[in-house]
Parts: sequence; C-alpha cells; structure tokens
Amino acid sequence: MQEQVIPLALDEVNVVARSRTGTGKTCAFLTPLISLLDEIEDEAFLEAGEARGPVRILVVVPTRELAMQVAGEAERLTCFLPIRTACVYGGTRIQKQIAELKTASIVVGTPGRLLDHIGRRTLDLSKLEAIVLDEVDRMYDLGFREDVDRILLAAKARSQTLLMSATLNDDVERLIAKHIGEHERILIESKSLTVDEVDQVFYFVDPRRKQELLVQLIEDHKPECGIVFVRTRFSTDRLAHQLRERGYDCREIHSGLPQRKREQILKGFRDAKFPLLIATDVAARGLDIQGVTHVFNYDIPTVAEDYVHRIGRTARMGRRGVGISFITQDDGQLLTQIEMLINKEIRQETYPGFEIARPKAAPTKPEPPKTAGIQQWRNVRRRRR
Repeated sequence: MQEQVIPLALDEVNVVARSRTGTGKTCAFLTPLISLLDEIEDEAFLEAGEARGPVRILVVVPTRELAMQVAGEAERLTCFLPIRTACVYGGTRIQKQIAELKTASIVVGTPGRLLDHIGRRTLDLSKLEAIVLDEVDRMYDLGFREDVDRILLAAKARSQTLLMSATLNDDVERLIAKHIGEHERILIESKSLTVDEVDQVFYFVDPRRKQELLVQLIEDHKPECGIVFVRTRFSTDRLAHQLRERGYDCREIHSGLPQRKREQILKGFRDAKFPLLIATDVAARGLDIQGVTHVFNYDIPTVAEDYVHRIGRTARMGRRGVGISFITQDDGQLLTQIEMLINKEIRQETYPGFEIARPKAAPTKPEPPKTAGIQQWRNVRRRRR
C-alpha cells in the first residue's frame, strides 16, 4: 500500500486506495502529505518563528478513537518539524480545540465536530492543500453521508483528495464520482479479505452456554492480549461484570462511556495493564493496538464486513493471531455471508461437553395448488347453504 500510494501522493494526484485492514494506510497518506507540507511550512516558520494556520491538511475519520490514533501518528512524524496537529471530536471541551486550531497545519477529526467548527468559523479551510477520507465506508455505516458531502463542499480550495478504505461499495463509488473526479486507483487484491496469519475457527454453541464456553477457551488459550466482541452496550457491561466476578481482569468499552473513560481504558489495554477488552464494534475499526493475540466474536456481527474489521485487530504487522467465533442456531445465514465475503471457509471446531449439531436448513413447504383458494371459497359457500 505505502509503496504504491506515496509516489502518487507526492505528485499531488488524487488517490482512491482499497486494502484490507492492517496494511499501513495511515502512514501511506500521512508521510507524503507531511513531506509536501514541510516545504510550505518551512517558509512560514522562517518568517514568523512558529507554525501557523490556516489548515493545510484535513483528515476526516469515522470515530474518536481513530482520530486520536491518526493525530498521534501525525505528531510523531512531525516531532522535529515546525508543524502542529489538532485533533477534534465530540465529547470534549470545544474551547481547547478552538485554541489548537489557530496554530494547526494538520487537523484530524470526526465529521460532526468538524462541521461544528466550520459553522463557528473556527476552522479555516481557505488554504487547504489536501483532504483525506479515511475509512469512508464506515462513515457511511454510521450515518455521516450528508456530513461528508458538506465537508467536501466546504473544502473546495483543496488541490488533492485521498480516499482510503478497506471496502468500496456503491455509496462510496457515488461519492468518488461526485467529489473527486480524475484519480488513480490502488486496489490491493487478495484471495481473502482476512490475512492468512489469523487462525479462524468457529464453535456451534447453545446461546445459554456462551459465557461458559468463553471461560473454557480463555483458560485453554490464556490470551496475552484479547478482545471479546459483543453486539450491544448492555451485553458488554453484563459480560465484563460476570467475567470479573469469575476472577478475570478485564474492562469494557462502548460508545455509552464518557470519552475520558474510553481513553483511559484503551491506554490501559495498550499498556498491558489488563489482558481482556470486552467491546462493541466501536473498537473494530481503525484501532491499531499492537500485540492483540486473540479476537473472540462472542456475538457474530450482523454485517459481514464488520467481521473483517474485527479479525483485523489481530495478526498485524506480520504477526500471528487467533479469531474465534461463537455460532448459535440462528446464525447460520450470517456465517455463510461472512464466508462468501472473505472467500474462505472458516474451520469448525468442537469443545468436549459443548457439542451441538449443525443447524439444518428449514424444509421448504410445497406451494399449494392454485385452485386451493377457489376450492376453499366453494366449501364456505356450500356450508352456508
């Protein structure tokens, strides 16, 4: 990804890049844009003695966690340069962000808060050089379709657009046709959307025994760093509480927690202060947590693409990982959709004492003869007589 994107970005070409998660997309767009920006900011630094606005690079991301990650990477890449980065997202005090935007050359933010600053005129896009849409398909999934359109319209001054994503659906294609125009495409093809370094297995299990099976697998695998994905906030809180009662050191994270609390939990997980993170899909996209050894799909996702992003949290940077999914009697169709998407059959495993038969396809009822309705009407008339 980086080998193909960086030369095009340095030539200030519009780029649309698709690649599975964990392939280094963040560095692929930040490195060349910062290199181009350094030439511009160096002159401003010599004149004013400090980096100054207005914004030259705008990176739009779907979640707060991804915004903090991208901004952190930008700060590391520019630590010896006269370039400042601002990270803006909801759930925090806006006054601090307004102050940071006054001197920031790079801004990373979520759609809602970016539009808030644009409306307040605290985000000046009049001299914007480039805009990056990172994980744009996820933005659409989260309902930011109109927000992304408004941001692109407000960023008319840009000379370059880069779009990065793991998938390109019809909605994204329409956005490309409407807002990007001529561009170069980079499609990193793969026989499977998931990496071979992930050992993917699933267990058929009675939904009432999921927690018991999870405990047995944790005891067997002893994950150094594992994420357990569930569907709802309530299930996340309940499962984390029950695991702690059993003596397991874990924390839960979902969108219902205050932003500061979520940041503390993620930092603790990165610092290996506890081995298990119980999470909704808020943690599936964009989070680069090094060293995740196991991903447990306690609840299989209802959207097949989310499975790809969940599994992508492990086996990053060439390391190996394990992906374990729990399948109930009602999940057969979802499993089939996932296997079709990743073009790979997931291996079934059984655990002693938890065996359950694979659900059979429901028998199709034969269609009633076309005369059935007429005959029934005749019988009613006959009884009335």
